[in-house]
This record gives sequence, structure tokens and C-alpha cells, in this order.
Amino acid sequence: MSTVHITQITDLHLGANEQETLGGVTTFEGFKAALQASDDQGRGDNLLLLTGDLASDCQAGAYQLLNKTLAEKQRQALWLPGNHDHLETMEANLTAFPRVRIYEAGAWSIILLDSSKVGQPGGHFSEAELQFAEQSLKQLASKFVLVAVHHSPVLVNSAWLDQQQIDNHQRLYDLLAAHGQVKAVVTGHVHQHHDSLWGNIPVYSTPSSCVQFEQHSHDFRLADKPPGYRWLDLHEDGSLNTGVEFLKDFAQQCDRSCAGY
Repeated sequence: MSTVHITQITDLHLGANEQETLGGVTTFEGFKAALQASDDQGRGDNLLLLTGDLASDCQAGAYQLLNKTLAEKQRQALWLPGNHDHLETMEANLTAFPRVRIYEAGAWSIILLDSSKVGQPGGHFSEAELQFAEQSLKQLASKFVLVAVHHSPVLVNSAWLDQQQIDNHQRLYDLLAAHGQVKAVVTGHVHQHHDSLWGNIPVYSTPSSCVQFEQHSHDFRLADKPPGYRWLDLHEDGSLNTGVEFLKDFAQQCDRSCAGY
């Protein structure tokens, strides 16, 4: 395998049925549309990377719906939890897609980290998670590494969202910076396209497959933007290409009067 092709879809917020809505958008329809758009882009065989908040409220039925949808499409998928998820419920119901912590493909490895903490919307790494990250980086010294996590380790310049930045992000940065094979971090949670540098490590945050947040906002506010997803191509020389696609033809519009969820 020379190039690893990935479609990242994040913050699905699925419910236990296909009619679940968030901010006026039917979340299952947004997810289906993102999958179809990726297929239409010629990426139907891409590895799917689902970076948290797969359910709106950690319902078993939401994970069952996701499991059924992806199994029917015969897609290969990796996933990690977000603050709206419950890890044990995910593991019990995503039966066709057992949890993977390290995915290896050619010259690359993907490390999937859990930044969720029960009872809080913001990100945090447990001691066990930081130890896992360190051990994985040592184990993968000969590989190029992509790190996937739900919460952002960097500020996105929205006051309310920046309060939910991973609170012990510096500890992860120290680990990643000590291992030169880490080429990028991909995240969800912020419901917007935001690319930045964390030291010399690129951090790519990806739009949600349902509703987006207004950029540079002081308080919660939905943006008049459609669902989106990210594609990544990881090349065998350690370089990567990535881009974000918004579903411009998606028929539903968000309810911008929504004050939170």
C-alpha cells in the first residue's frame, strides 16, 4: 500500500432512530450525505475515521444504527469516543467494528486517543491514556504517525469553545514533540474547519456531519453552513495532503435560534 486514503467524519450526533435532529438538521441524513459525497468524490474505498460524538446522548440505538449503516456499506471504519459518547456502550453495540487503538497501514500508523471525561464537555487525558500514547510512540518509532482525538489541543479563537480545549494538552504535546514521526493531529468537537500549527505539528479540526458552530464567536452560535467532512491522503514518504468538503447541495438548513444542546 503506497498511499493511505482516509475520510474523516466527525460529530455525527446520531439518535436511536433516523429522525433525530440537532439544531434543525436530521443528523442521520447529514451523515448519509457525507458518506455519499465521499463516494462521489471517488473515495468509496477510503478508510473511515470517526472522531467522536457519534451519538447525541450515548444511546445504544444510535450505535446500533451506525453499526448497521456501515456494515451494509461494507466500509472499514475506525472510531473513538467524544464527550457525548459512552465507551462501553459503543463497544457493546458497534459489533462489526471492534475498537482499534493503533491502526497500521504501510509506512503509517494511526493512534486513536480518548480525550473524553465523564460529566464534562471539555477534553482531558487520563494518566492511563498518556501512558498509552507514550508507549505507542515508542513502539511505532519506525512509522509515520497520525494522531486522532476528539477534543482540540489548540485554541480555535471562540471563547466558549476554547474553555473546552484539552486541559492537559501540554503533556501530550511534550510526548509528540519528542517523537519526530508524528506528522499531524486530527480532531473533531469544534464543529468547524480549523487548521493550525501546534509548535511544528499540524492540527486539523474538521466540520461536523450535521451542524457547524460560528467561528470566532464569544458564545454558542450555529453557523449557516452545511455538513462537511475531511479527506486525507497519507503518502509513503511521510507527507500528507488533506482538504475539507462542505455539502453545498444539502437541502436542510440549521435553526440558528438554537441556543445550545
